[in-house]
Amino acid sequence: MIFWGATGQAKVLRECMRDSGLKLVALFDNNSALESPFPGTPLYVGKSGFEEWMRGRGSNRPLGFLVAIGGARGRDRIAIQDYLQSFGLTPLVAKHRSAFVADDVNIGEGSQILANSAVCVETTLGRGCIVNTGATVDHECRVDDGVHVGPGAHLAGCVVVGACAMIGTGAVVSSRIKIGREALVGAGAVVIEDVSPNTVVVGNPARVLRKHGPTE
Repeated sequence: MIFWGATGQAKVLRECMRDSGLKLVALFDNNSALESPFPGTPLYVGKSGFEEWMRGRGSNRPLGFLVAIGGARGRDRIAIQDYLQSFGLTPLVAKHRSAFVADDVNIGEGSQILANSAVCVETTLGRGCIVNTGATVDHECRVDDGVHVGPGAHLAGCVVVGACAMIGTGAVVSSRIKIGREALVGAGAVVIEDVSPNTVVVGNPARVLRKHGPTE
């Protein structure tokens, strides 16, 4: 397997995948100033580095990948996932051995369910989602592509989260709330009303701080 991203999220994912039986053979990142965090695992820069590596790979064995980019960068995760899939690579699902995932959860390609988190019955996770350390997603939630549920954040039952939204560390979202596409729920916020797309909310109870554009 390979990771796209070579900072903290890559370290988390390597530990998460340690029992998968897959070997991490290369890392890729757009930041040319980085060095590989893992001795013996080479780091290549950007799409040009990836495409050169692919040409010289010399193997037709199947190759899986995870996009190791956290934060409120869901659109970046999805774009890179689409790019890697266009080369025939297979998006993996990362599920930490300490996470609880109900049997009927539908997990999209490339999603990551990290340590001590829980994803409960009849929930759907889209592609390239992150349910971070200690986060919980309760029953019958729908979490669309590219969403990040931050460390220790909690979604109550039947919450809908639009694509590429970010639920900040320790935030709480009450049941049956809708969080709009690319919204940002600040750390520690308590959300008791729907949040519009491209909106930043903070506080307890959560209030609108500002709007932001889809390219911000």
